Amino acid sequence: MAKIRKYTMAWMASPDPDVTTYYVRATEAPDEPTYDTPYDDVGKVSQCDLPLPHTPLIDGDLTIALTAVDDVGNESDMVMMTVPFDLVAPAPPSGLRML
Repeated sequence: MAKIRKYTMAWMASPDPDVTTYYVRATEAPDEPTYDTPYDDVGKVSQCDLPLPHTPLIDGDLTIALTAVDDVGNESDMVMMTVPFDLVAPAPPSGLRML
């Protein structure tokens, strides 16, 4: 399996004391994530590494959405950013041999 470079995404925590986790959603731009887009639950943190399991592995622009989720499952408005990513490994070399 190829190795894909990690990117770190960070944010300021929600001031709401009932927040228990954050959801990250990503789509290939120009599409924008919706609440129906599959998400990754990253926990009660203020940064995470990308790509996550539901991140499209593309070489292009991704729109990433972040929401805060409280202890009863209410989800905040989405904050979004669109950024270029190269999440595609190059083709491997070939013709390996001993000389």
